[in-house]
Amino acid sequence: MKKDAHFDPETIEMMKAVLDDAWAALSPGQQRGLPKSHLAERILAAAENGERDPVRLLARAFIAPDTLMR
Repeated sequence: MKKDAHFDPETIEMMKAVLDDAWAALSPGQQRGLPKSHLAERILAAAENGERDPVRLLARAFIAPDTLMR
């Protein structure tokens, strides 16, 4: 995450909700194989790039970073 990234309280609450939704969408087996922090990092990375749409943030939570580089 960028050290100079700042989010307003509403954006932080929205990102928390997206993270909770992403985590809830995973089966228990998937949750064991994917740390919640990885989902959070992906959401934060997208938000740092200006994304604010919760649906797109949720989708980005499930895209591995190396997939984005292709």
